[in-house]
Amino acid sequence: MFCNFCGAQQGVIPQAAGAPAAPGMPAPGAAGAQAYAPQAPVQAAAPPPMPQNLKCSSCGAPLKPSSGLALVVCAYCGAATTMGAGGAAQVIQKHFMLASTIGQEQALNAGGQWLNKGVLRRKVAEKSDLGNTVLKFVPYWVVPTTIVADYQGTRGTGVAQMRSETKAGKVLGGALFALNAASMANQNRNRNVTPQVTRVRDRIQISKNIPVVAVRGYNKYQPEGGYEFNEAAKINFDKRQSGGAEVMDGDVTEAEAKQLAGGQAQKVAEREAKKRVDSLESIQVYPTMTDGELLHVPVFFVEYQFKGKPMFIAIDGNAGHVMNGERPAVALW
Repeated sequence: MFCNFCGAQQGVIPQAAGAPAAPGMPAPGAAGAQAYAPQAPVQAAAPPPMPQNLKCSSCGAPLKPSSGLALVVCAYCGAATTMGAGGAAQVIQKHFMLASTIGQEQALNAGGQWLNKGVLRRKVAEKSDLGNTVLKFVPYWVVPTTIVADYQGTRGTGVAQMRSETKAGKVLGGALFALNAASMANQNRNRNVTPQVTRVRDRIQISKNIPVVAVRGYNKYQPEGGYEFNEAAKINFDKRQSGGAEVMDGDVTEAEAKQLAGGQAQKVAEREAKKRVDSLESIQVYPTMTDGELLHVPVFFVEYQFKGKPMFIAIDGNAGHVMNGERPAVALW
């Protein structure tokens, strides 16, 4: 390691012998491409040893990272430094941010509309007790992912499948499923018509910029449902644009993020397939992830209680949309 200004040697970082290679093999012609291996669980990388007197590789200011962090944001210039093998530090070149375009009141309104959305939810927001609302700039790895999926199913029953992965969503979907099935059966009985069921075998090919939260303890705030940030509005990272809100460091490496993006791609493909068939029988997903970028996103974290049960909502402070959250499946009284 050498000083960026005078060139003086700061110390020698020994390379770890026999360090394992990063998971995944690049696809031909795609730099940094990584195939998803669903049979292999995501292994958290062992935290590298923290070098003493670590300095920002951009401005030379002292950095004091905590053990286990994979990326540290400089408190002076805002440059994001990633911890490499043996404690070597390197500035992340593709580091961007989204500006916060809404205030707390707008965020609460967006959260309230999301809580009340659905025929089986009646004034959930009005009946809830609001808790803390905090704005933080959270780091996300945005991973470009190409998704190819082969699926089989049936179409023609007139009853669409449930499309939610959450417990609350399944309860709500189950109720709607039963109502739709009863309605279709009644219509067919009146018309004396037998539904024509068609077997479907097709392929899905889509591309997504999948966001993966770079803070391990924030897994439950992972955007779901194929949510994508408004990258057209991104700007080069500048900590001064945070308005004094907390800018978080991260502890998830880009290699881990690629593997996690593969898991999200599986859900995206299943959700897309269920739009095309009434009953999904099988699906094989083949996602390929390439090198992405680090994006700090303004997120409003809203805590509330509904009938004594604590819940949360995570709201994109740039687009004003709910990224993820918890809400009751049914609330009619």
